[in-house]
Amino acid sequence: MTTVLNYAICILALLVLGWETWLVAKRNRTVTVAGKDDFFLLCMVMLVAMLLLRPDIMAGFLESLRNTLVLMALFFSLAVKRGLSVRGVEKLGFVIPWDQIEQVQVEPYQLNRLVVYFYTRKKHRFKLFYPKYKLKNLVYEIQKYHPEVLLEKSLQLD
Repeated sequence: MTTVLNYAICILALLVLGWETWLVAKRNRTVTVAGKDDFFLLCMVMLVAMLLLRPDIMAGFLESLRNTLVLMALFFSLAVKRGLSVRGVEKLGFVIPWDQIEQVQVEPYQLNRLVVYFYTRKKHRFKLFYPKYKLKNLVYEIQKYHPEVLLEKSLQLD
């Protein structure tokens, strides 16, 4: 039973790696203003994965292959760009079309960063993080597709 499960996990990890490779090759070129996802959540996922799939000298080949493939798939997800494109807001595994977005809100986050919240018709909230120096380019790009962008008062556009 565990051998079949290990093979299934290996095949699934290979499929995820192939899908991420396709995203890097095709979709990364379409992102005009690249942003970042929540780093804390990513670190927590990586920590749990590293604890569960830690290297073991006594493990067999199949277990080692499974652990390596799963960790590769997790780390390779960092190469997929997130941000704005013609199609909409590009997240890791999906795209939020511009016609689904009802409200865009830009707020300061930490010292030199911004957080942009995208609210959809279904009352979902998605966020992306950007450096503060990209504010003008970011607002200009968003206003191409969504004319109303709510800016925090402390963020001044010249």
